[in-house]
Amino acid sequence: MQEQTRNAAPTVAIIGFGEVGPILAKALSGQGCPVGIHDIKLENPATREQIVKRAENSGARVAASLADCLAGAELVFSAVTASQAGAVAQDAAPLMAPGQTFIDLNSVSPKVKQQNSVLIQRHGADYVESAVMAPVPPQGIRVPMLLGGGTARAISAKLNALGMRTEAVADDIGLASAIKLCRSIMIKGMEAMCVQSMLAARHFGVDDRVLASMAASFPSVGWDDGYEAYLIGRVAEHGQRRSEEMREAAAMLGEIGMNPGLATAIADIQEAVARKGASLHDELDPKGRLPQWRTLLTGTDAG
Repeated sequence: MQEQTRNAAPTVAIIGFGEVGPILAKALSGQGCPVGIHDIKLENPATREQIVKRAENSGARVAASLADCLAGAELVFSAVTASQAGAVAQDAAPLMAPGQTFIDLNSVSPKVKQQNSVLIQRHGADYVESAVMAPVPPQGIRVPMLLGGGTARAISAKLNALGMRTEAVADDIGLASAIKLCRSIMIKGMEAMCVQSMLAARHFGVDDRVLASMAASFPSVGWDDGYEAYLIGRVAEHGQRRSEEMREAAAMLGEIGMNPGLATAIADIQEAVARKGASLHDELDPKGRLPQWRTLLTGTDAG
């Protein structure tokens, strides 16, 4: 790989150009980083134009292939779906070399991150796992990220110099992802509980009374100011991705001998509401709340 001068902005490759990829590309290209992108959807004529337009709007170069995208890149971000994280690491590994760092942003189990690290490091490149701890919009590259790996501290300093907000938390791979997924069981679980509680309350026609009781019990949470609409709105907008993350949490629990049933149930509820809410995304207000949550839950199979 061509050696970077000390003060030069690093060359960046981004694999996966859905929601997170364009945000990274725009911010990093704005910092002077040459950015190349690759997405499997570029191979499909039906989706290629959309990806190309996103790249143009983000100041990124559309690479001719994965190999072209990775060639000469100091920092390689993997930002694909959870189901594709392992395949991307496997495809990228033989194309990488010493001096390159593969930064795995994907929400997968600690075991998958460990497997990915073995693939990447086998060919001499460095591997850093990243756990993204909040929704990327609206914070963009300032979203908090936890990093893990032998070079995590050095990479954290490099990324923070580019405007990101990262923290190295472990030399071992898997711990950053464990922090994220354990937290997600609580956050996504609360959303799922809200969905089921409100579904049952709507069935009996007592949702207003239940919400009033919640507001009295937890006055600082916001149950008297549409908090249930916010929670259900988040599921409607991001439930598919959240469900995939919770299935990774279930895998993590199973790997350590715990019952994964709760995480699996949360994933099922998230997915069901996401299916029902897919046509209502445009009705979310700027805070992500869906005031029409009663309509949204009508007919859902999340019960």
